[in-house]
Amino acid sequence: MISVIYGTKGTGKTKRVMDAANAAVEKATGQVIFITDNNQSLGLNPNIRFVNVAEYGVRNTYELSGFLKGMLATNFDIQYVFIDGLNRLLNVDPEALKPIFDTMEKFTATEFTATVSGDKLPNFFNKFNIIND
Repeated sequence: MISVIYGTKGTGKTKRVMDAANAAVEKATGQVIFITDNNQSLGLNPNIRFVNVAEYGVRNTYELSGFLKGMLATNFDIQYVFIDGLNRLLNVDPEALKPIFDTMEKFTATEFTATVSGDKLPNFFNKFNIIND
């Protein structure tokens, strides 16, 4: 399953995704991963694997897709992946995120939740679980 938390900047998306990650780790039988572009992990359960993609030089949608594939290929125990600020990480508009979501769809054993900033989402998001503040 893929969930998308979206809204404009400052609407509480980061808090919602952090709360969702903390709730997931309490029920998870596998690993929970939280991906962002900074070191602000305050409030995350210490059992959540925190990943700052800026430390790995991820700069575009194809590099992030490859990063996700590599992470999931080397660890079959990843049950949940949370990504905060997806279009901020890559400095792109929501329309440019399709390759990332195409990658996520291929990993049906993993649940993904991502935050996306914007006023309106492109049509390709319609098939996902949309959470709007």
